[in-house]
Amino acid sequence: IPLLGQALPTFEGKLDPKLVVDTFHMYQRVWSAAADTSKFRFKPAPEKNAVISVGELIDTRNDSGKSTVLLVEPSGGNPYIWFDSNADGIYDASEKVVMDAPPDKPDIVTVTLRLPIKNAFYPTFPIFIHYLRGFKHPRLADTDRLITQSAYANAWGHVNIAGKSVLFQYPFDARSPAISTTEGVFGVDTDGDGRIRDEQFSRESSYAAKVEVVLPLGDIFVSTTSIDMATGRIVVRQRDKKDYQRIDLEVGKEMPDFVFSDLDGKQRHLSDFRGKYVMIDFWGVWCGDCTRETPFQLAAYERFRKQNFEILGLDSDEKIETLRTYLKKNKITWTQATNESIKDLANISYRIQEYPSTILLGPEGKVLVLNQRQLQGEALLITLENILPKP
Repeated sequence: IPLLGQALPTFEGKLDPKLVVDTFHMYQRVWSAAADTSKFRFKPAPEKNAVISVGELIDTRNDSGKSTVLLVEPSGGNPYIWFDSNADGIYDASEKVVMDAPPDKPDIVTVTLRLPIKNAFYPTFPIFIHYLRGFKHPRLADTDRLITQSAYANAWGHVNIAGKSVLFQYPFDARSPAISTTEGVFGVDTDGDGRIRDEQFSRESSYAAKVEVVLPLGDIFVSTTSIDMATGRIVVRQRDKKDYQRIDLEVGKEMPDFVFSDLDGKQRHLSDFRGKYVMIDFWGVWCGDCTRETPFQLAAYERFRKQNFEILGLDSDEKIETLRTYLKKNKITWTQATNESIKDLANISYRIQEYPSTILLGPEGKVLVLNQRQLQGEALLITLENILPKP
């Protein structure tokens, strides 16, 4: 820590040579049996009697955001992904990537594709694919294949700070020649365990919107000033403690009060809900994952409202009429805060990096649950059943 009057120091490091798959944000897709393989040009032809499925891979390298890919399952041997990586219209032998099936779990088949990109530092972009062989579901035909894949990748780098090599994480856009220092989700390994918890409300990651995001690192605070894509050189600077404006939440600790405007224009406070179990929901009508939660939230509100349960929606839609229309259509009656009144709360105080993001508070305003998996889908109903007092 510098003495009073001294300039805050800077530190240098370098990007790691390979991009790292973002395994926290995974997406499911259904690939179907290829009814007609004659439209595909193969060199050589697939194995006789092989089962071929075709699907759209989420591919952020392209403007369309997708690419056609084949899953080939020979009668003997492991499945493989066949991808026209050079986009010449021919699926040739060099573009086959065999999937890995562990001997003890032969039905769990995975592979990481490394697809070419035009970048000064990184030659390839990784996409992780998981195929659960033999998976059955009432909504899937026997010939359908359920595929889980990554869509994003992160750039990792190590910076020497006070004699220690510290892991940093940066957002990576496959279509951009540069790595932004002011846009996206950034991270730092604060506890030195060699990984970064890239999830909402983690102290190790934070969302930046047109600002050089400040991250905590023990007793100091740091931000990244520059990243040179020609050499991979990283420059990090120490920041004043006052520059760290994010509010860190912790289970068992009270969530600070805040002010918001409801849809009637009335000024309200979080503290108005004291005495109730409150689920705070950062969401938006624009967000498909958010609207998919609506049936579960309606069910929770109906079932648990008499048990002192409330929901406070913190909306992120730019047009209030979009929100009003959705609420009316879905008969949502719980309190909503306008986007304008909580924009700084979402972008600065809590740096919301994914929507929806939810928090469950107890009657004293203390955080009960931050784990997003416990507050979404069917799990929400189970969580509330276990926590709320019985009627």
